[in-house]
Amino acid sequence: MPEYQGRILREKLKSGQPVLGAWISSTDPALARAMINVGFDMLIIDMEHSAINLETLQHHLMLFQNTPTCPLVRVPWHERSWVKWALDCGAEGVLFPNVCSAEEASFAVSLCKYPPDGIRGYFPRGASNFLKDTADYLSDVNQRIQTWIQIEDVKALEHLDEIFSVPGINGVLIGPADLSLSMGILGQNNHPQFIAALQQIIAAGKKHGIPIGYAADDSGATAIKVLRMGCQAVTMGMDWWLAMQAASARLEEVRKGLG
Repeated sequence: MPEYQGRILREKLKSGQPVLGAWISSTDPALARAMINVGFDMLIIDMEHSAINLETLQHHLMLFQNTPTCPLVRVPWHERSWVKWALDCGAEGVLFPNVCSAEEASFAVSLCKYPPDGIRGYFPRGASNFLKDTADYLSDVNQRIQTWIQIEDVKALEHLDEIFSVPGINGVLIGPADLSLSMGILGQNNHPQFIAALQQIIAAGKKHGIPIGYAADDSGATAIKVLRMGCQAVTMGMDWWLAMQAASARLEEVRKGLG
């Protein structure tokens, strides 16, 4: 029987271990497989800000089979069809962008769970190895599938207690770009107003027992900083961006070596 990665991620989060992740936003399956081979705890396939379509998503998710890396999918919006497709193709969790209210958070949770706990429709085709492993897939599916939400608008800060009180939220990912944009300080992630918001979200997570993550995609130093501030999870860059950084570093190394 397969070991579903949602179980591994669930235990890491429960035990308080740091969860280290990154993004898959390229349509290239070779690059996706290379990212999986790195050994991240989780990889988020981004359908909000990329050209990844449903066929690409299905192909990418197949690449996670027999690996310990947990595949999450960031859907374009809080819509039933996107969530259904992602989960039926084999995602072990869904990331919902820009959640600003308890109602939106509750709806997100409901989309990820089968009745009676939610409203997810039934046909886990790829997720259950084309129905070969259906019994094992279903055995703990409502507890295993991860429901993550993003806090990335200043309006959400007024409702953190209500949002974080919604049962079934497994994690929160702070989106610094959109959050700072909504504050009128785009990219100024050391601005006192932004730091205060970050601390407010981390404190709310601790109060409600919800792991807080941060999209620390600019540098490893940022990832280390926010983990030390109290975040439990980070993403550390997008596939194409990490490839560009590695290629640039190698090119600079050789140019310097040649004098």
